[in-house]
Amino acid sequence: TAGGVPVVEFLDDLDINPGDQEGVQLLADALAAVRRGDPRRPHAEHVLDIAGNKVALKLRKEGKPPEEAWSFVEEGTGGNLSNAGRAAVVSKFSADKAGFVAMVKQFMVTPPLIPASAGMAVNRERCCAAIDEIVRRCRASGERFVDPGWDVTKNPYEVLYVDKQGPGHDCTVGAPAAYKRLSEVVANPRLFKGGVHAGDIKQGQIGTCFLLGALGAIAANKEEAIKKAFIKYDMQAGVYGVRFCVDGEWEHVIVDDLMPVDQYGRLMYARSADPEELWVPILEKAYCKLNTCYEMCDGGRPNQAIYHICGGASGKFMITDKHRKEPSAYFDVLANAKSRGWLLTTTFVIKKNAERGGGKCGEAVLPTGLVGGHVYSVLQVVDACGVKLIQCRNPWGTGEWKGKYSDENASGEWTPELKAATGWTGLNDGKFWMSIQDFVDNSSGVEYARTFGPQWKKITTFKTFQQGTLKATANWAYAARQDNELSCKKGDTLEVMTMNPGWWYGNVVGAPDAKGFFPGNYVTLQDRPVARFDMVSVPCADAKGPATAVVMLMQPNVKMLRKWYKRKQDGKNYKDVTYSSIQLVVIGPDGKVAFKRQGKKRSVSGELVLKGEGTWKVYALSLDGRGHDFTLRTYIKDGSATLTEVAANISEVKAAIGG
Repeated sequence: TAGGVPVVEFLDDLDINPGDQEGVQLLADALAAVRRGDPRRPHAEHVLDIAGNKVALKLRKEGKPPEEAWSFVEEGTGGNLSNAGRAAVVSKFSADKAGFVAMVKQFMVTPPLIPASAGMAVNRERCCAAIDEIVRRCRASGERFVDPGWDVTKNPYEVLYVDKQGPGHDCTVGAPAAYKRLSEVVANPRLFKGGVHAGDIKQGQIGTCFLLGALGAIAANKEEAIKKAFIKYDMQAGVYGVRFCVDGEWEHVIVDDLMPVDQYGRLMYARSADPEELWVPILEKAYCKLNTCYEMCDGGRPNQAIYHICGGASGKFMITDKHRKEPSAYFDVLANAKSRGWLLTTTFVIKKNAERGGGKCGEAVLPTGLVGGHVYSVLQVVDACGVKLIQCRNPWGTGEWKGKYSDENASGEWTPELKAATGWTGLNDGKFWMSIQDFVDNSSGVEYARTFGPQWKKITTFKTFQQGTLKATANWAYAARQDNELSCKKGDTLEVMTMNPGWWYGNVVGAPDAKGFFPGNYVTLQDRPVARFDMVSVPCADAKGPATAVVMLMQPNVKMLRKWYKRKQDGKNYKDVTYSSIQLVVIGPDGKVAFKRQGKKRSVSGELVLKGEGTWKVYALSLDGRGHDFTLRTYIKDGSATLTEVAANISEVKAAIGG
């Protein structure tokens, strides 16, 4: 508005996607309430809750007692609190430190309900302070910044490969010819030029299509989120601070502008379509550093990349037999997600006659022009002139669908009215349209990522599954076929030491010296670690409907652990990006299963409608016993809730779900 804050920027500061119709309406209602003079909860109370919760989570993660809470408030102890948070705590508790310890102790058991966007302020302050100090040193020395912990010039293999020695099995990371500053590659560099668009993104010689497809989805729907990810930078010093969401909390990564180049001095990995624009290669580099090395980002999940940029929760819309018979039903699912501001990506199924190895990183190129297993952004879901259409984009910036409603327009299906309704251009830019029928026939499903605006609050607790010796029962006899394998009889009890994909490693109980590999699907674990939390919900008195909750169980990002294993088949090192199998079960106040989600995934989640007051039992399970740290987060809208840990065991869960 005139004399005020631009609407798009204001919405982004509140983490509202302009396409989120509900969020925009909530903002309008809130502004109207302020004009009426309706009372609101004092800001200081929110700040204290956020600060106390931040300290409680930090103590939990570091395994420290609540008595050490005050040390996190003092200056110079890690900067865990925002300036406002520290000031609020000192103002209220400087003469009553025991009171602050008591508050934190309570939050470690029953965490507070705080705004969904909490944590951004302290991260911004810490990143800006770090960048300012780097710039000061660079100007004093007259030298550009070189990242001491991720120096591609001195230790390229440590930056490129997971084992720091060389490319592992199935690695498609191109070997750079040299490394150059962006200022040496680009004549007139600018971080952003003409806004942020999906068409800016070009993939290089590394399998980061999952990241670039995710960025395309963000750019098409929430471009300010990409701009906000760059907290602070100095192009003269060659330093950039980029924000990411890690385990539900906001952190930052600082990188220099030294980039891998090919033999001709051109950027080797991701780049912008406009060579003067820098945000694409910088963001890719920062993301690879977040995940420890380039090879760890040689393949991945697009919804996790969106999560790292925007936060929130993710999942996948599977294509069922019903959808194949009635594609319009799947269209409605995608249209509903788009109307709520969710970000979408897809992959396409590899079918017969695919050209193996025809893609940039060895992907299969199909006769239809689609690339099997390659990640595409889903940009638009449009019902125009009676035709239901999906617009996608290939992050290569080229390579498009050749069927009906493609740019070829072979049958003249693109009428003037349809072109006007969709904004069709027919350019060879990687963007293309498909009918919902063709999309359902070829897609392997759509992954989604949803963010939570100011209408949502969150409760977060950090825990560790109980640890101990894992034992399993052999369901079938197995005879070792190689020297490094283990024989067992049906009914034997085995001690399990490691669980690699397909093959587990351990020994038969009573014979600890005879260790070896055995098929993991031949045995069943005898026990599974479990944790229980009771969620008590209370609806808002002035809410227009029942409260809604999204409950999410998260594991640490396995890529940040930088683990690898030697393949049994050939002894080669291979990056370990497998997750332990987790399960999230919620039992309603009526004693029935409200939802059950499980999988070998980074996170699982489900949505609940909380009608009235009641206690919901939330169970987190490590199904294969490999789970360690986990985060349980609940987002609440139109109500409030508490989340309290309660003792539990596996038999209780089996009784509840009938398993």
